[in-house]
Amino acid sequence: MRILFNTAFDEGSRSIAQAAQELADAQAQVSSGRRISRPSQDPLGTASAITEHAVMDRLDAYSSSSSVASYRLNLADSVLSDVVNQISAAQTAALSAQGAPKTQAQRDAAANELLAIRDALLSDVNTQFQGTYLFSGSKVTTAPFANTGSGISAYQGDHSPTSIDVGSGRSVSSTLDGGQILQGSDSQSVLDVLTTLAAAVSSGDSTAISTGLDALSRAFDRATASQAVVGNNLRSLDDNQAQLSAVKTQATSRLSNIEDADIVQASARLAQAETAYRAALGAMATLGRISLMDYLK
Repeated sequence: MRILFNTAFDEGSRSIAQAAQELADAQAQVSSGRRISRPSQDPLGTASAITEHAVMDRLDAYSSSSSVASYRLNLADSVLSDVVNQISAAQTAALSAQGAPKTQAQRDAAANELLAIRDALLSDVNTQFQGTYLFSGSKVTTAPFANTGSGISAYQGDHSPTSIDVGSGRSVSSTLDGGQILQGSDSQSVLDVLTTLAAAVSSGDSTAISTGLDALSRAFDRATASQAVVGNNLRSLDDNQAQLSAVKTQATSRLSNIEDADIVQASARLAQAETAYRAALGAMATLGRISLMDYLK
């Protein structure tokens, strides 16, 4: 009888433990809204969920990189707008020194304005974003140009703008080549041109003023062309963000289908688990009341 009782007791204990686990799983599904709380519940579903989480993490990383690139390029676009405006102002100042004879005071005033514009352009091209220079190519810790006291330095960056990955096989430049913008194929940067032009305006050298105006015109074209490239990149980033958002929505939907519980089914399962658990407890309680005569029968 002891052997029969021990066997029945062990089976009853296992039934209670199993019913308790089923009840705990059902309660967890209803309370959390998640179908899978541990990998053993659905190994294949867990593997698929891991894949989808990896996809979403990658999309989040691309989205973050895209946002950083957008911030940098929006700032670069603003700077280039000012560069274009400053060059236009320099053209106006230089033209004002031509034509009818000007007094020395008028020429000096125009020359000082050109030097002020040069300093403004120097500040523009040395713009930083989060401690890195936007117009130094890949040499983001080096100022593109510097005022040495005796003049403006040569371009100190390089001609290899850095890029940021914003999608699978997709990247966008996050820095610009300040040397290309301010100098291009000319023998001088527009900063040096303005220094030379200021001296020409002050002395009334019409030939040198015309030469300077030609150089300013080329600088204007380079700046507007660079701004157009930045604008195209910004539009591309907007499209990229929209695509990333759409792909993430799809991944989120797939992940929800894998991980999220059907509340109606989960509630029904909970009710069944509660019934099974009570039944297991009842069976165990009945076992304790079995007498010798029950076994003899």
